[in-house]
Amino acid sequence: MKHASPVQFFTVLFLIPLAVARAENGGAGVPHPVTNPASPRMLEGFRVAEGTQRTPGAALPTELRPLEARPSTPGEFLQDIPCGEYIDFDRTAPFGPVFDVQDFGAVGDGKTVNTAAIQNAIEAAHGQGGGTVWIAGGDFVSGTLELKSDVTLRIARDTVLRASRDPSHYAPPHFIQCDKAQNVRIEGPGKIAGEGQAWWQPPRMNAPVTPPEVFSLEEARSVHFACKRKKVPGRPSPFIRLNESSNLVVSNLIIENSPGWSLSLDRCKGVQVEGVVLDNNYHGENTDGIDIVGSSEVAITRCFISTGDDGIVLKNGFAGDVSRAMTNIRITRCAIRSAANCIKIGTETWSDISDVLIEDCRLFTEEIWPWALSAIALESVDGAAVRNVTVRNVSANNVTTPLFIRLGNRNRWKDKDRAGALEHITVRQLTATGVEFPCVISGIPGLYAKDIVLEDIDIAYRAGGEQLDIKSPVPEVDEEYPEFWMFGDLPAYALFARHVDGLVVRNFRAVPRSVNEREAFVFEDVLNLERN
Repeated sequence: MKHASPVQFFTVLFLIPLAVARAENGGAGVPHPVTNPASPRMLEGFRVAEGTQRTPGAALPTELRPLEARPSTPGEFLQDIPCGEYIDFDRTAPFGPVFDVQDFGAVGDGKTVNTAAIQNAIEAAHGQGGGTVWIAGGDFVSGTLELKSDVTLRIARDTVLRASRDPSHYAPPHFIQCDKAQNVRIEGPGKIAGEGQAWWQPPRMNAPVTPPEVFSLEEARSVHFACKRKKVPGRPSPFIRLNESSNLVVSNLIIENSPGWSLSLDRCKGVQVEGVVLDNNYHGENTDGIDIVGSSEVAITRCFISTGDDGIVLKNGFAGDVSRAMTNIRITRCAIRSAANCIKIGTETWSDISDVLIEDCRLFTEEIWPWALSAIALESVDGAAVRNVTVRNVSANNVTTPLFIRLGNRNRWKDKDRAGALEHITVRQLTATGVEFPCVISGIPGLYAKDIVLEDIDIAYRAGGEQLDIKSPVPEVDEEYPEFWMFGDLPAYALFARHVDGLVVRNFRAVPRSVNEREAFVFEDVLNLERN
């Protein structure tokens, strides 16, 4: 069967839903092309192995819990993840040719390094026109694996594909690499284990599991960095890297304890990530959940992410390559626990990003302090135009700030001075509790964030005291790395907006701490302001 082109494959999934999204609607799923029917073994015979009954909403089966103790100070890993809400442990295996890695010599004893055996199965599947590489019945250790066109990598229930702890087993420095391929899938319901503990140093201090009675921005920032586990050389990162490829699916999969960026979609077109549970150390350095890097037509839906850096992040830092504009990104129905920004556009923003929908997501911190830095962070600081971003129906609990919007002039490559844009941004139905810091919108003098709409916003601060050190005037810090704390404490408790042209604020409600002495809203150099 002839495979659909990337444009055909994703027209229904992305272009129509994103157009409708502007009129308050959603989208649909995507089928995977049929593989070559010639096969040494058919998957039908494996259905019994995966067809065990599961109680809806049940927690992760014992067999899929970590097989080794993870280094853990309290709060670094969530105690209970509702995997049954995201993973279909009974999903039927697809029909088609199957290449069982054990037939190629793989041994699932948790010790034998199976890189060659698994790679040989991948090559055999690719060489016969496509098929499913089947990993089942054990704990399979491996180094770098290179996926090929028309191949599905499937990890069975109660099975682990485990990353080697030996840095010499990684060339290139990724656990799973997919380079210039088409029609590739990575599926569970089994688990990929990253062995992150092998690649980090101990933290300088253990994070508190409860917040202080009095909030101090300086203390929160200091603790945030002191609790990080610094990386050691040789780690495989990005852990899973899909590069310059198209028609990709990652679904029904558990990824645990990644040593770096967990899943990187790098210059790809047409990607669906659905039903993925990503469980990382809350203090693992640079352990982003999903990085969308210079990619377009990407849908991330119904995923659970708990990680030590940004949860889902859009970057486009390909300096000098104007063809790398990103467009049509959908992030829906996800739950994200992040030690940094739960959902973020930035920091690398040289090439343009447009048409982004973030909808029906739950963003939170549990069992640890400091909270996530920002629930939503939207940034352009290296010269990119970031346009047409819609955030809708998002709830946040225990986040430091609900919303951070920044147009700056970091100009990382020193070739686009004061050249960026951040415009046509709509945030509706954002609810946040346990807040520590106000929402922020800021351009820089003479370079305005434009056409921003905030509507139906409800935020409530965490109870307790606050220690404030508000500078007057609030510093500009045009070229600084963007983070919500870059201006220090702010003179507003609900919203601080500065250097904005075209701002609509409707139905914005905020409940401060009982000790509050600040105004709700402060607007500085804001043109064309509409409030009600």
